[in-house]
Amino acid sequence: MNWQGHWIWTSAELAERNTFVRFRRCFDYNGGGASLNITADSRYVVYVNGEYLGQGPVRAWPGHWRYDTYDLQPHLKLGENTVAILVNHYGESNFQYIQAPQGLLAQIEVEDGIISTDDSWLASPDASFVSVAPRIDVQEGFEEQYDGRLDDGWVLPGYDDASWSRAKILRPADDGCHMDMAPRGIPFLTMEPVLPQRVVEISAVSSISHHFSIQAKPYLAPNDVSSNRNMVHAYLATQVWSPADVDVELHRNLGEISAKLNGLPADGSSVRLSKGWNSLMLSIRGFAHLPQYVVSVDGPTELKFCATGDVPGAPWALVGPFGLSDDEIEQSTIDMDESLIVVGAMAPSATCARGEAIWNSGDVASITSELYFQQIRPEHLPSVNVFAQAYTDRIEDARVVIDHADGLISGSEWTTVNPAADGHDVRILLDFGREVVGYHRFDIDAPAGTIVDFHNFEFIQPDGRHNFAEGMNNSFRYICREGRQAYQTNQRRGFQYSYLILRNMTGPVKLHTVEVLFSTYPQSHRGSFASSDTKLNRIWEVGAHTLRCCAEDTYTDCPTYEQTHWVGDARNEALIDWVINGDPRLWYRCLEQTGDSLDRSSITESEVPSGWINILPAWSFLWMRSCREFLLFSGDEDKSRRLLQFIERNIEGIKGHLNSQGLFDIRGWNMFDWAAMDTPGYGVVTHQNCFAVLALHDAAEMAEWLGECELAHEWTLLAGNLAQAINSHLWNEDQQAYTDCLRDGAHSSVYSQQTQTIALMSGVAAGDRADRCRDIVHNPPEGFVTAGSPFFEFFLLESYQSEGRQQEFIDTIRKDWGFMVDKGASTFWEMWSVVAPDGRLTRSHCHGWSAAPTFFLSTYVLGVRPGGRGFSPVIIEPHPGDIGWCRGFMPTPAGDIGVQWENEPGEPFVMRVTAPEGIPLEIRLPRDGSVTVNGVQA
Repeated sequence: MNWQGHWIWTSAELAERNTFVRFRRCFDYNGGGASLNITADSRYVVYVNGEYLGQGPVRAWPGHWRYDTYDLQPHLKLGENTVAILVNHYGESNFQYIQAPQGLLAQIEVEDGIISTDDSWLASPDASFVSVAPRIDVQEGFEEQYDGRLDDGWVLPGYDDASWSRAKILRPADDGCHMDMAPRGIPFLTMEPVLPQRVVEISAVSSISHHFSIQAKPYLAPNDVSSNRNMVHAYLATQVWSPADVDVELHRNLGEISAKLNGLPADGSSVRLSKGWNSLMLSIRGFAHLPQYVVSVDGPTELKFCATGDVPGAPWALVGPFGLSDDEIEQSTIDMDESLIVVGAMAPSATCARGEAIWNSGDVASITSELYFQQIRPEHLPSVNVFAQAYTDRIEDARVVIDHADGLISGSEWTTVNPAADGHDVRILLDFGREVVGYHRFDIDAPAGTIVDFHNFEFIQPDGRHNFAEGMNNSFRYICREGRQAYQTNQRRGFQYSYLILRNMTGPVKLHTVEVLFSTYPQSHRGSFASSDTKLNRIWEVGAHTLRCCAEDTYTDCPTYEQTHWVGDARNEALIDWVINGDPRLWYRCLEQTGDSLDRSSITESEVPSGWINILPAWSFLWMRSCREFLLFSGDEDKSRRLLQFIERNIEGIKGHLNSQGLFDIRGWNMFDWAAMDTPGYGVVTHQNCFAVLALHDAAEMAEWLGECELAHEWTLLAGNLAQAINSHLWNEDQQAYTDCLRDGAHSSVYSQQTQTIALMSGVAAGDRADRCRDIVHNPPEGFVTAGSPFFEFFLLESYQSEGRQQEFIDTIRKDWGFMVDKGASTFWEMWSVVAPDGRLTRSHCHGWSAAPTFFLSTYVLGVRPGGRGFSPVIIEPHPGDIGWCRGFMPTPAGDIGVQWENEPGEPFVMRVTAPEGIPLEIRLPRDGSVTVNGVQA
């Protein structure tokens, strides 16, 4: 791409974070081809002649930036046309974006010439969006808050932009930061309208009066714009004035953190204020991965908050951060990777004692040292936290009248919502039928100033519990101007249920269409599975929908809480995606993007691109496996050679972390499963070493396939030496099992099903040790840690498959995934083995890493898998177990393979295959029977 313009911005003064800038360019069009090339930092939305065109760019490393290309011709008219672009610059990193300089870079290409971004474009800040808004969470950007009263129609072609200033040229297109500029490499995401399926409940609600969202940045880490995890030693302090002795409720997003009221511990959420001023301190010690601390107080509206005592002053103050104790510093280095930012750790140790003294006294008024006391003034606080307000709303016994509520479901008529009695707000709970991810869009006719809040969540349990998305702001706000208007959000959100809350109603509000634009990677649905077992069929479909919700511009862990490209999750998701769609483009993009993290770290990082620099070695090893599997399934040797170069760099990094015993030894996040394994953040962890052996063998085979025999030989030897070291140092004779890790050179007392599974899969365990591991995998002894998530069971199913345990394989799917389906799941959960003390079943109800059965039912039960690169040959080997019949399709690069088989007891096994001409087939029946291929007896 030959960029002829510059990065541009506005010359107006803006906030440091979450800024919004509008751009306009009018031009003449005389016919012929026309295109728009565009990118921005951080994200853009583009309109042509007032109509929405698209948004982007895809997530990318600054050093490997991406741009989008649109065909403009269908959207243009002869004569004058207008392109309008909104750019949102985050100003700080998250788990999808790394902080970089702001700007817009665009190029309109028509037959008459090229119109590039320069100072002929017009630019203006967009005051409709609230910049000082809470973060959604540390993984995502900011909560969307939009004031429609300030929307002046700037995207429309006839808009009067005479008051706008010319754009400011910032830097050349090749700016030295956004480098290696390349096309997005994948299709644009879908925009499929989805209406609610039912109205669950309608109620009147009221809000509590006092909410505070205190930003962790800049107060705890003023110079940190990353998303790295912090360890802090600090307190939040205020004085609360009450008109009388009164009981109030404290709500905070840190859960049951320590609090002191007037110097005394305040356990639980209920505290009693005395008449007059009260000192309140909250401890925020420990690891912090939250972008803000939210405190809500349910009490009289007359309460006043002032840390300094001079009303109106700063409602809160940050006390600290103080130095950390030696134990806390040591814990921080154990639990986190090398990139951990420890806030306050370098302060003099005496400050730790000073912090303890302040906390013990609990007297806010006595804190006077500027060294420890930082005022947090009203202008520094988000004025609204939509989630906090919605989460703490109280249901009121007041009548609500709604006319034609069914119009919300049909979208064919207006629904009229009348103000509730006693001035309360109106809350409507909508059910979209299953998990969705996308953009909210609604058409509304309302009085000016009416507030529309949306508060989304994923699941209602059979016991009636609403599983709200605590820990994130899955919410947004729109303030209406007078009359009819429509709005489409700029943030994608994942949910099934959505509270629509109407506040500040001064008259009836009419709703015409309330929908979601389902926005995911386009699905081809080439693959399918059906059988005589209706539960297995349902499980396959739920897995396919789970995958779709976790396929964006990369594979993501989940559509709700994070929307993050976790590398280990993506390995499993890519395999699942293949059997559904057979499209390798998103798979390759994830593999390449992971490889690019080697520009920053010695081995590939765990979630990319991200401001949190995190090494999770198992994810790096799974990425290596996925590179080989990409070649196996797609047959794309050109792209695989590019991936092999990354693998070579990654293996050099692995070798750099081998200790004197020949074992892989690294500081990082050494998790594998959400279970009580012993996986310290520094040292030798057994499952990581076994994963490394498995990945090295996979890399060696891939290198051999690509003709790199010397590399293959080198990596095979390295795998063998590592396996020998594992068997020499990590096998425990007394337990007859591999220990989870070494602690101070000695075997850990913790042994797990997970570690034995990977030792077996990797071939590290051989002979009698393999037999023992096999026994543990299938019947874990008492005291051994067992499976904690559906993610781990992907590997358990691989183990069953390799051993030919087809009935145990099928029964495990029926039991563990059937449990979620029986509970009403429309997508598969992050965990199913941990039920919270309050009865909540899981945190995230849609996690792509959990959809393993969709892959295995197609490849193992239906029985179609690649026998060589690019399915050359195709192996067709059913494993029917007790299933009576099965049919389905498997995508291959040469076309789709169709298989049908019947497995009647006492009868010959009958199978029919349809396949593209010329594709080599290797058919293996489970017992005597007959096969036809394309109607011909084989």
